[in-house]
Amino acid sequence: MLKQYSPRLLFTLAAITCLVISPLFAIFVPMTVPDLFLTDRSWFYIYSFKGNVKLIMMGFVLLAAAFALLSWKRHAATYVGCLALIIFGLVTLYSSTENYTAINETQVQKNLLIGSQTLKWSEIDEVVLEYVPGSLGQYIFKGKNGKEIIVAEDKEMATSYIYQMANKQDVPFNEYEKK
Repeated sequence: MLKQYSPRLLFTLAAITCLVISPLFAIFVPMTVPDLFLTDRSWFYIYSFKGNVKLIMMGFVLLAAAFALLSWKRHAATYVGCLALIIFGLVTLYSSTENYTAINETQVQKNLLIGSQTLKWSEIDEVVLEYVPGSLGQYIFKGKNGKEIIVAEDKEMATSYIYQMANKQDVPFNEYEKK
């Protein structure tokens, strides 16, 4: 015989589950997204770990808030509010897969949550790596027209790849220590 569980209990458990599994997703999803979603091997991807962890955590908090709201009261207004929270949560989780920088032999492209920036290698005047000793730095792709793309360093091998691409395209690559 089936036991009857109250909807309040089920929605509370769903909210708690969202909060408990969010750190696991925040840790493992940024490591797997470049292999699962960014599959074009002609591009080199730099996937921002910090920013995407924040997006994933925010998405799960929105989902947990929707389930907590349903466990509190169930009226037409709360259903609409929960639907909006669930949609915002899922959109936030999806947007974490679209926040990256891609580099290939023709261009540098930085995709943000809203919009993207693109510079062709022929338009790039200089590539600069600014860093603090003992920590990761940031790459600055300076365009001839004054446009810049700033990318936070997150991989050690990114420096060698960007250096090789800059040399291949006859673009100067400079390193500066921040003071």
